[in-house]
Amino acid sequence: MNSPWELQYISDVKNKNFVVTGANTGLGLKSVTELANAGANVVLTCRDISQGVQLAKEINNAIQREAVISVWLDLVDLDSIAQCAAVIIGHFDKLDGLINNAGVVNLPKLTHSPSGHEMHMATNHFGHFALTGHLFNLLISTPNSRVVTVSSGGYRAGVINFEDLDWKQRTYSRVKAYGDSKLANLLFMRELQTKFEQAGATSLSVAAHPGLTGTERQQNIGIGGKLTKCLASPVSTGVAPQLFAATDSTVSGRDFYGPKYGIWGPPKKLKVKGNVLNQALAQKLWLYSSELTKVTY
Repeated sequence: MNSPWELQYISDVKNKNFVVTGANTGLGLKSVTELANAGANVVLTCRDISQGVQLAKEINNAIQREAVISVWLDLVDLDSIAQCAAVIIGHFDKLDGLINNAGVVNLPKLTHSPSGHEMHMATNHFGHFALTGHLFNLLISTPNSRVVTVSSGGYRAGVINFEDLDWKQRTYSRVKAYGDSKLANLLFMRELQTKFEQAGATSLSVAAHPGLTGTERQQNIGIGGKLTKCLASPVSTGVAPQLFAATDSTVSGRDFYGPKYGIWGPPKKLKVKGNVLNQALAQKLWLYSSELTKVTY
């Protein structure tokens, strides 16, 4: 990238098929809108299906074609994940891109999913692990398909404590719990590329993070308030790394993209450090996730 990449540079997505999770607001909704504007067909997934259907209708009316459908997805409900994947497989005969965008961030109180798992890890990692697994065969049968997993610079605070992933023994820290899930995202991204290579597929697994972006979620739950509003980039800037990762021809497997200046700026390929590069840890987390979700690739 010799010059700053911007959304208008999205190309070569006409008639391609994408799925975006957590797509009824913020970065997810902007991803759906930009992809549809550029000619793609998109599945908008979210928990609030009535809102999702309305948003899909509004986008389709604006671009004057039936490019977007909405499908219900609750990432902490394995039955919902399986049902969502079945609808996608029934709707598309190929899947060019899956953007694992949905997530929860810095929940102030320790919260567990209905199945008893800490909510950051349950939503941000286990849910996307299961969804991607259900869609794996469709992805590897589509030439040059991509999976973009949305992480965060918060991964640096993360550890994978297999003895207490659900924070039932440790004193809860929302920053560390969130960081754990974001580290898991990057470990998943790297190991997924290995699975693609083992399958002989041309698919790519990559990751991105938006920096500090002025989404409703960041302002209400993240570092919050006036500071976020003052420092944050607009959604149109924050979404650029994940859309670059999903569409640009220069992207390679295991790449990680984020804002050039840490929390803001145009997308740039980033270096990862520490536990992200621990292959044994990635493999152990993969096996753990497969056993927990009962999803095999």
